[in-house]
Amino acid sequence: MKRTALTIFLGLVGLMGGNSLAPAQAVYPEKSLQLICPFPPGGASDVVARIIGSELETRLGKPVIIMNRPGGGTTIAAKEVARSAPDGYTLFFSSNSSFTLPAAVKESVPYDAAKDFEPLGQVGKITLALVTYKDNPVNDVASLVAEAKANPDKLSLASFGVATVSHFAGELFKSSAGVKMVHLPYKGSAPAMNDLIGKHIQYHVDTVIAVKPQIEAGTVKVLAVFSGKRTSYLPDVPTLAELGYGNIDFASWGAVVAPKGLPPAVRDKLSATLEEIINSPSVIERFTKVGFEPGFTRYSDWAGAIGKETAEMKGIAQRAGIKEE
Repeated sequence: MKRTALTIFLGLVGLMGGNSLAPAQAVYPEKSLQLICPFPPGGASDVVARIIGSELETRLGKPVIIMNRPGGGTTIAAKEVARSAPDGYTLFFSSNSSFTLPAAVKESVPYDAAKDFEPLGQVGKITLALVTYKDNPVNDVASLVAEAKANPDKLSLASFGVATVSHFAGELFKSSAGVKMVHLPYKGSAPAMNDLIGKHIQYHVDTVIAVKPQIEAGTVKVLAVFSGKRTSYLPDVPTLAELGYGNIDFASWGAVVAPKGLPPAVRDKLSATLEEIINSPSVIERFTKVGFEPGFTRYSDWAGAIGKETAEMKGIAQRAGIKEE
């Protein structure tokens, strides 16, 4: 009897000792996160990333630092994220500019968009616009096309990066209008817009988010938007389709991803938090004010979706003559 009691007692002590030495279960997140954006501060992606980052910070209870990593047509930032630890502390906000367009025009890309990222969700899209500086005597697309045809390869059409959605949209416009213009790629929206305002370039394709503040400031004017229907953000601006320049409906969709291999519990928590953010009435109002069209979608087959769109973009690149620069 005594031996039995002693055995039970020693067993309990062992269990208690073992439990005291066992590490506590970590609760994510334990430290600050970084949300990497592949464009400089001030552009459309940066604006959206900062709204998402501030909301993640509020809901997760940890700082979310926005890290701008421009260059390489967004591939520099994407490569950095793809090679980061899949622990939930490095996130990436980008778009088709990172995930499908580079592979459509480059011989090699330093990451595999379909295999190297863990999708947390698509969060919405941004309409693109064709703009020029305010006092340009050209006031509509027809006049621009006439000027470009009279002066082939003399007018500049800028984008916010090689093989970005801005570049693709510009080349699609040139192809549909039958004009030759010089493509000038920039490392982001803000520097391109600054040069447009300064009249160092004649025309530029940018997002409505980046364009509208300049319209209100009286520095630029919009000639058309690249969408199937007019955007409520700029309701008086015609679409290229209604002006007779082909069925160009080309938006910049945004998604938040992490490095591949994210623990399922962390992935699910981040996806659920993002869905809550995007569906929040106050956040929808903030996005609407800046021209971002929110809409959360979880990817059931990220690799399949990326593969399908990349193939479509390769077809557009071949037809429009988009090449790596």
